[in-house]
Amino acid sequence: MMLSESFRAHALLLFGFVTTSLAFSPTVLHASSPRTTSLSAMKDDESVPAQPALDRRTFFQSAATKAVVASSVLATASMLPLVSSVDVANAADSSVFTSLYKPAPHSMDGKTVVVTGGNVGLGLESSKRLAEAGATVVFTTRDDTKGTKALDEIKAYLGASGVDSAGKAMMINLDLCDLDNVKSFKGRLENIIGKDTKIDVLMNNAGVMAIPDRRLTKDGFEKTFQTNHLGHFALTSTVLPLLSPNARIINVSSTGYQFAGKGLDLDNLNGEKNYGPWSSYGESKLENILFTNELQKRAQQSENWSSLQVFSLHPGVVQTDLARYLIGEEKFNNMKEKGFQSWTDKVVMESLAKFAKTVEEGASTQVFLAAYGNIDKSMLGKYFVDGKVTALKPFALDEVKAKELWSTSEKLSGVKFEL
Repeated sequence: MMLSESFRAHALLLFGFVTTSLAFSPTVLHASSPRTTSLSAMKDDESVPAQPALDRRTFFQSAATKAVVASSVLATASMLPLVSSVDVANAADSSVFTSLYKPAPHSMDGKTVVVTGGNVGLGLESSKRLAEAGATVVFTTRDDTKGTKALDEIKAYLGASGVDSAGKAMMINLDLCDLDNVKSFKGRLENIIGKDTKIDVLMNNAGVMAIPDRRLTKDGFEKTFQTNHLGHFALTSTVLPLLSPNARIINVSSTGYQFAGKGLDLDNLNGEKNYGPWSSYGESKLENILFTNELQKRAQQSENWSSLQVFSLHPGVVQTDLARYLIGEEKFNNMKEKGFQSWTDKVVMESLAKFAKTVEEGASTQVFLAAYGNIDKSMLGKYFVDGKVTALKPFALDEVKAKELWSTSEKLSGVKFEL
């Protein structure tokens, strides 16, 4: 059955806003709103405080109701092409990519990979598989305790993999919400890998999603904007001298960029005019794509960086992300440790399992882009879904906005790309 573009767009919005209502009040916060929180003292493991309960939200407090709605919405979403059509002419060899893509053993020998946000989720899974393929993986974490736990998990994974002479993993501190910390990252990285070691893959993976209210970082920027875009923009500029000439830069975006359906509003990067959990998330994911497009364009025009390879991607709707918002962060973590505490928890998770990807599946495209050996020029700067080049909406290809975002990002972050 053919579905209209309008229907698909509305289904995407329905999916986003229903899952939002299950966890947050979908109210828009205006610049004059007093509900603005400084993050200068926030710890890495602090959860986002809940918003005051509203009548509209009360209905969704029942876990059983959440399960039914989640199942229905996800069932609808599963029938819809929530991403744009695949560009068959530029698609990678479909016989190579699999839903649980693993690079061949030793295919990444001698490669150095940096993964932001590598202590959990997609970043952790990517670190495991790339190290298993022989790479030296340096993953970032804001919390050393969590980083150490992730490092132990990677070592255990490599030990059980049965691969002789697999790679290794190391951790390093990085706080994307602190630009001073970002700008000093290069020195910390050199201390770990050595000044003569070049980075072959920079995976900008860390991110936040649907923060319920407008929050400012210590640098004075809205948290979603700085974590998902500005911090990674500054980081990429900072480590550029350490990259190999043909390095790959992988920016983890999302089909959620379509929440910014009117295109990038450069006057609202920090939610100055209005803020919404999902609209701001969509803007940040659009920024990831525009940054990818502009960086690839500038690199190809550069004498020194013409071989640089830049990609953006949508990992898919991943179970753990949805679960955190459907049942709450604390309860989700408790469930991981102790198992299901009620039949409603079981219904929620089993519903998600039917229609959303596992973390292992969600990480496959970014692992593929980091390791695939036959990248050709037609794939450079492109947006990938399930290992294939996928067409973007016209507003995500806006060259003027991409250039303006670049200039604005350099000004706000205080960095300068030397391409």
